[in-house]
Amino acid sequence: MVLVDIGNSFFHIYKNGEIYNLKEPKKFSEDVFYISVNQKKEKEFLELNKNAINLEKYVKFDTSYVGLGIDRIMACKTIKDGVVVDAGSAITIDIMQNSIHLGGVIMPGIRGFREAFVKISKKLNYNFCEVDFNKLPHNTQEAISYGSIGAIILMIKNLKKDKKVYLTGGDGRFLSRFVDGIYIKDLVFRGMIKTIKEDL
Repeated sequence: MVLVDIGNSFFHIYKNGEIYNLKEPKKFSEDVFYISVNQKKEKEFLELNKNAINLEKYVKFDTSYVGLGIDRIMACKTIKDGVVVDAGSAITIDIMQNSIHLGGVIMPGIRGFREAFVKISKKLNYNFCEVDFNKLPHNTQEAISYGSIGAIILMIKNLKKDKKVYLTGGDGRFLSRFVDGIYIKDLVFRGMIKTIKEDL
């Protein structure tokens, strides 16, 4: 069995307990189950994997949120109570309570923050660095890192209250340096597996 999460930037593949990311679609001989937030990439993928099953048609998830993305649903599906932070191209922060999705927010991802600064001025073209939030920045790289990462962390802290935080996504491990939470690399795929077992 192969699980595929078709995102905005990559085809995320889960096979034999391993996760890898592809820029281009690949043909699989195994049974394939997938989710997608990118119609163009989904079409390319289905041209190679015509029998792949879209789990969005089967998933059961309790929320009143209109238009909640399937990637967010899968990331939240295995969390009964907590804050789910999926740090990919965008950063989503969702609140789960008693297996019910209460709502959530969307922010630019780490790359999105960086690209925004470059649009303002080429002088602000810096990679983010380690940040010490106990002292003020003393150079431009520290300043944009502090402002961007700080905005994300403050939003998470504002929403989490007394709940546990679960982080996933390409920048989830990086954010876990600054947030007291649990990093789960395969959280979306765990939701897909639960959907296959319970809803399909």
